[in-house]
Formats: sequence, structure tokens, C-alpha cells
Amino acid sequence: MSQNKKRILAIDPGTRRIGVALLENGKILYHGVKVTKKQKTPAATLDEARKVILRLITDLKPRILICEKAFFSKNRNASLLRVLVDEMKAIARRKGIHFQSFAPSTVKKHIAGNGRASKMEVAKVVVSKYPELKVFLTQDRAWKEKFHQNMFDAVALGMHAQRLIERSKNSG
Repeated sequence: MSQNKKRILAIDPGTRRIGVALLENGKILYHGVKVTKKQKTPAATLDEARKVILRLITDLKPRILICEKAFFSKNRNASLLRVLVDEMKAIARRKGIHFQSFAPSTVKKHIAGNGRASKMEVAKVVVSKYPELKVFLTQDRAWKEKFHQNMFDAVALGMHAQRLIERSKNSG
């Protein structure tokens, strides 16, 4: 895989807020949080999130799609997230994009050295690698801090994927 083929779109899925990061060759090219409109039905919620994912793939043209695995609790939101992750996998397959998902604890262990690291601990490690994101780390309102955690989680996913790619390149 040549260098320019390692464009990674990392997504922290959500039914209301989707954390997004695009990384390539160790650089962060795009980051943010996509907010979906509140929908009346689970099917409409999924459709809204699917449109956001498809737009990101079309606009950002990743070669690799990385996603956080959905938790296995028994609430409706977790069920929707599992379906969304499955749909992301199917979209990636159709578009010829390599897809991989990781448990949050795996990413936290790799990034922060602790599988039970807090979201703030992970965000601080992300900021140490990408200082331009420091502005999002501490906010004047708790809701803003929580909002940007989705983006930090996505960047951490992308960092994890990049390390795995580098490791496989160096061992292969």
C-alpha cells in the first residue's frame, strides 16, 4: 500500500453526534462532530446517520474506514448503534474500502496505556500528538466538552489504526 493510500477515516458512531477524523501519513486532515437531526423513528435515525457517513466517504475519499465498536447493552440506542456499525461495514465493502472496528478499551489501552482511561485522559494524549486540537480540550461549558469528546474519540481511533499500519509495515 503506497503512502497516499493510507487515508484513514475514523468514526466514533452515534445516533445524535458522530465524531469524525481523517488522518493520512501521521497528519490530521479533518476533524469534527457531525450532528444528526432528532428523528421520530429508529429507522429515520439510522437513515439520517447513514447519509452523514455516505457524505463523509464521498467527500473525504478514505482507503480505510475505522469505527468504534458499539457497546453490548440492551437499550434501544445501543441496538441502533450496532446496526449503524454493520451498515458502515457494508458501505465500506461496497466501495472497496478496508473496514475495521475496535473496542473502546482496546483503543484506550493503545493510546493512553490504560483500557479504562477516562475520555479526558484519552483527549489529553490526542492533544499531545495534535496540539492544534487543544482549543477543544477545555471548554467554558460542560456540554461543549462532552460534545468534543466524540471528535477526540475518533482521532484516537485513527491514531490507533495508524500505529497498527506502521507496525505491520515494519514487520512485513
